[in-house]
Amino acid sequence: MTKEQVYFKALQEAVECERSEEENYFKSVIASSTVRQKVDNGFAWYPVNIMSKRYTIGEYLEVEITRSEQSSGHHRIKEGVGVSLFNVQGNEKVEFSGVVSWLRNNKMRIILQNGGLDKDDIPEKGLTGVELVYDERPYKVMKETLEQALLSKEESVVRLKSLLVHELYQDNPYSTSDQEIMLPPYLNDAQQFAIRSCLNSDNVSIIHGPPGTGKTTTIVAMIRQLAMKEKRILVCAPSNNAVDLLAEKISEQNIDTLRIGNVTRIGDKVMHLTLEEKAKANTDWQHIKKVKIQAEEAEKLAGKFKRQFGHVEREERFALKREARELRKWARELELKLSKDIVGNAKVVVSTLIGAANDDLANLVFDTVIIDEASQSLEPESWVALLKGKRHILVGDHKQLPPTVKSRNAVQMGLDKTLLDKLSVLTPQSYLLNIQYRMNDLIMSFSNDKFYQGKLQSHTANKEKTLRNLLPLSFIDTAGAGFEEKQNPESRSFLNEGEFFIIREHLLANRESLLGASIGIISPYAEQVKFITQSLEEEKELLDLEIEANTIDGFQGQERDVIYISLVRSNDRGEIGFLADERRLNVAMTRAKLALNIIGDSATLGKNQLFSDLLDYFESKSAMDSAWNYMGSYY
Repeated sequence: MTKEQVYFKALQEAVECERSEEENYFKSVIASSTVRQKVDNGFAWYPVNIMSKRYTIGEYLEVEITRSEQSSGHHRIKEGVGVSLFNVQGNEKVEFSGVVSWLRNNKMRIILQNGGLDKDDIPEKGLTGVELVYDERPYKVMKETLEQALLSKEESVVRLKSLLVHELYQDNPYSTSDQEIMLPPYLNDAQQFAIRSCLNSDNVSIIHGPPGTGKTTTIVAMIRQLAMKEKRILVCAPSNNAVDLLAEKISEQNIDTLRIGNVTRIGDKVMHLTLEEKAKANTDWQHIKKVKIQAEEAEKLAGKFKRQFGHVEREERFALKREARELRKWARELELKLSKDIVGNAKVVVSTLIGAANDDLANLVFDTVIIDEASQSLEPESWVALLKGKRHILVGDHKQLPPTVKSRNAVQMGLDKTLLDKLSVLTPQSYLLNIQYRMNDLIMSFSNDKFYQGKLQSHTANKEKTLRNLLPLSFIDTAGAGFEEKQNPESRSFLNEGEFFIIREHLLANRESLLGASIGIISPYAEQVKFITQSLEEEKELLDLEIEANTIDGFQGQERDVIYISLVRSNDRGEIGFLADERRLNVAMTRAKLALNIIGDSATLGKNQLFSDLLDYFESKSAMDSAWNYMGSYY
């Protein structure tokens, strides 16, 4: 086999390992578990109450449900995932497939994908629940795409394959002239340089955007320039939330923007940008609607009861049914033509990476393909978008968490290595955004020195910004306090109840300063997040504070005014598990804007070099605190 065949064959095998792992996981954990076990492991909500049912875009039925506080807790369900809404009455179980369209605390909305459902089809008697389902389609798309990538002779793809497979950088022959590009003054020098450099090259380029450096602003400004000169641009990201944000920001620049994807996975704010809604707003839609009505009327006439039914009536019925079929066919052809025109004329198409495999985009070639959050995109899914473009621009931060890969075999085969990881060391066309607009400088400095070689600078607007009467930085040390870690034998995840007690006391002590601020409590361990979430619901004194608890993965891409990090691990062996992954710590720390509070056991953590350096940093800033200062009511 050639080197290219070996390279893509290995990726295909890694994708199959990951698909098999997830399928087996669902079969063993989901399919074989009781409903109670699914709830306890975060795979289901049960029981739930149906609060409302309404028809949404595309006449899909959307159901809003709520779960009681008694059944609440940490769970794995997120917006955009596939679920099954089920109802149990005695021995009868009815299921409806759907997608989570909205999720807040103990409320969830699900758009059901079963066609032609009426509100009455969803039973309200008996017991109702929601559980995650296994979705094979992304893996099928990725494997087929890798086969296409191997065979592709498109010049830009050939160059990219040469760079990845042979580590051969083909330089100047593929660069265009250094044309002058006028950019808006609100962009800083690094953002302007990145945009100019990317647009003056027809090779693959990287924009390295650390936390808070304005990568979305940079992408949108770059697209404004591209839209003036290019016929068609494709913009992708791995998640629907990221794609919706991009579509919204691009559309705000009065650029013709089309959001491609399953309408059940698209947010309300950008629904008007979907193909379905653009078609309905088109002047030709009324004609198509009229043809559909005519087809329905012909169908009704054909089925009308007649007391006398002979040869003439039979021929008349056949004719009406034939007319209905022909009218429906005509309506479909008109719809297809309208859809093709809308897609073909769109200046910017925005979709998820897997969504770029949509049939509506088949055979379309884009002048430029931009992938945002490329550091969180599996390489095989990135190829879905890359195969459609003449020029490729990847945006992200490879110093943050990579995409989640469940299969150990797939990790060993390199599936957790993103294109951004690989290309960042292969191509010189990588441009760093170095001004951050999110954090107080004290919060940023450790990550800056540890992960970004001290190249980042804090903007003057946020450099010294703090929350009233609250220090921007503190490490609350629990060493010697007796807060030992505990492990759930079933989930194998850890928790530390004492660390939440310290967080609670710190929140109460600073309650007045925290009113009106957004607060995040982050822990690397799902068991700790589950414990904190349940504990917060019982803390009536904290109900007026805006607090959310989640894992580090759950908070990636977000920010809060105040962040608490519960590190959990506390043992005599100095074992810290996956806390040793420096990217995990980087993500957690850089979510904070005005105040960062870390709670942990220095005796356990300090045996690791990363955390030893972290403790030295906090000590150098006089930001070390002791758990003993908050334990007056503990014993």
